[in-house]
Amino acid sequence: MSYTDALDYLYRLQWHGIRPGLERMERLLRLIDHPERKYRSVHIGGTNGKGSTAATVASILKRGGYRVGLYTSPHLIDFSERIRISGKPIEPDQIVRLTNLLRKRIGEEEPELALSLTFFEFTTAIAFLYFAEAKVDLAVVEVGLGGRFDATNLLTPLVTAITQIDLDHERYLGATIVQIAFEKAGIIKAGIPLITGAAQPEVLALFEQAARSKGAPILRLDHEINVEGDRPESFVYRGERVRTVHSPLLGRHQVRNTAVALGIVEQLQAKGIALSEEAILEGIREVEWAGRLEVIRRRPLILLDGAHNPAGARALADYLGEVDSARRGKHWLIAGIMRDKNIRDILNPLLSWTDEIVLTRPDIDRAAETDLLIASLQGASLIQTVRERVPDAIDYVESNLRPEDTLVIAGSLYTVGEAKAVYSGTVPSLLRG
Repeated sequence: MSYTDALDYLYRLQWHGIRPGLERMERLLRLIDHPERKYRSVHIGGTNGKGSTAATVASILKRGGYRVGLYTSPHLIDFSERIRISGKPIEPDQIVRLTNLLRKRIGEEEPELALSLTFFEFTTAIAFLYFAEAKVDLAVVEVGLGGRFDATNLLTPLVTAITQIDLDHERYLGATIVQIAFEKAGIIKAGIPLITGAAQPEVLALFEQAARSKGAPILRLDHEINVEGDRPESFVYRGERVRTVHSPLLGRHQVRNTAVALGIVEQLQAKGIALSEEAILEGIREVEWAGRLEVIRRRPLILLDGAHNPAGARALADYLGEVDSARRGKHWLIAGIMRDKNIRDILNPLLSWTDEIVLTRPDIDRAAETDLLIASLQGASLIQTVRERVPDAIDYVESNLRPEDTLVIAGSLYTVGEAKAVYSGTVPSLLRG
């Protein structure tokens, strides 16, 4: 089996769709002797910010000298980005080997499981097994979707975190904030401390009740943990101790994400994970998280940001409010969004900043057709252009871009992944998901 063959097999698993429930994952992990029990872990959920928080925790642990696994999704360009050890993506030959191993084990012992396993369940098993074989000291694991029935929810972590809660994936998680929070709260476990950056009183009440029922200590941002300042490049954190923190991640929302990461780290320290103050502060300084307010070019300024739900779009709009506020140049937005998202509420926060929007469609079945994007802009007073493919949208803007202009590419991590591939001179994997 080649790397292409392995990706093709994983791609075909996507046809099984999203199937709630942990029974399949329990059977799969039992087949491979529960690799997730062979190392310590941190489990991070939430609507927005969970990836940034996970990357920050992993960076701190790496700086502290630990061999740390990091499992996140989706990838931007290549599948290997999802599974890393101390910052290094899994090698293609390891993906091939582990795919073969899992397929063989399933075929020999539980062949019917092959007919129902989802893409995310299979790839989560690859990650867990890879981390166990590599003897990581800790794994930082991001929830894929929701929490209660997510494939990652068979971990027994040292610390659990739920970042921020907002509307997203309503088809699977519920139509209200409280319904979504209920699904996210499914990762809270007996006796395991929970750190949360959620702010809504009704969400906090739900988390507090869930934690209390399971005897799980809870530390809440703006309560047991506090911050002073709204700039990630320099703010004060007040938790177990007071720190002045400097993060390279852009956007005011990263202050809260970094604070949640520090809350996790302090709980890890309480459980015997030794980390110096230098490792903590330098680990934060060194964190990288692609596709989230990522600067591709300085002049003209080109930014990539997922902004794949209304809360993410509002965070992006907040940041853009201070980008070229004097309007010395033209403000361009390339937008491609998934069909199952609230398109109007993603686009609306960005329109007052934008002079010309270029509507496009990433190469994935879930992507909204440009006609649907146009319909969502009804009544908007800005220039609208359509380019059906992301590379064509970039070519169009680049041919008109002046040094004083600003270009933002947003609306979906799939759009951002294709854009990043264009600017890095690579080709995105056909395996998206």
